[in-house]
Amino acid sequence: MKKKLINLGLGFVAGAIGGKILSSKTAKRIAVTTVAEGLKIKEGIDKGVESVKVSTEDIVAEAKVKKAEDDRKEAERKANLDIEKVAKESEESSEEIEVEE
Repeated sequence: MKKKLINLGLGFVAGAIGGKILSSKTAKRIAVTTVAEGLKIKEGIDKGVESVKVSTEDIVAEAKVKKAEDDRKEAERKANLDIEKVAKESEESSEEIEVEE
């Protein structure tokens, strides 16, 4: 219990001293300067993040276009194979008909 009271007393003293330090003009000026610099750094980071975001969106859009083009080419290739298969089967059927006649 005695230790808790000592800690509580030290907390009040630290709070009082901290309050006096923060209320001084010099400490306030230093705090304002520090926060202002922090805000500048944050703005720089935000701009960098936005740039990366835009680049990523461009890459995704280009990838979607490429995928659609690849899908279209694959569909055309399959369609040509089907046409060739039908043509070949048609030729074989024609040959069988000629042989039977």
